[in-house]
Amino acid sequence: MKARTAARVVLLNAAGEVLLLHVKDMYDDSRHWWITCGGGSELGETSVQTAARELSEEAGIECDPGDLLGPLASRSFVMEFKHHSTLQHETYYGMQCEEDFDFDEAVWTDVEKASIVEGRWWPLEELRSTTDVIYPPQLATLVEMVQRRDVPAEPLVLD
Repeated sequence: MKARTAARVVLLNAAGEVLLLHVKDMYDDSRHWWITCGGGSELGETSVQTAARELSEEAGIECDPGDLLGPLASRSFVMEFKHHSTLQHETYYGMQCEEDFDFDEAVWTDVEKASIVEGRWWPLEELRSTTDVIYPPQLATLVEMVQRRDVPAEPLVLD
């Protein structure tokens, strides 16, 4: 099984809502879920550099890696798709965004264009009560950490 290192950003707006991307398996439209902005590391990148680059590519928000809060958490899990599985090692960072942005600023890859259905802001209460599939399952905890600007001495290890 292929392994991949990735970084993700828990991005909050001024209202404390988190930006999530609704994505689908490119080969099975019945499989879909919500995730934070993020993706795989490129050769030589640190995880925080990956997080900043992915935020720029997926949401069109430019930031310095030093502007990101964290690392907040990490997790390793198997991503199951219709035609393959990948062992992914993720590191989570946070950021509060005070200005509005437009997905027109994003620079999506062909894979992202084929798999991202939509993006939208989620209030914490809705995040806690939804029956939709959201990754990571402990996202509400990470949202609260970003709201408090709480960086643990050691990143939380998520399921």
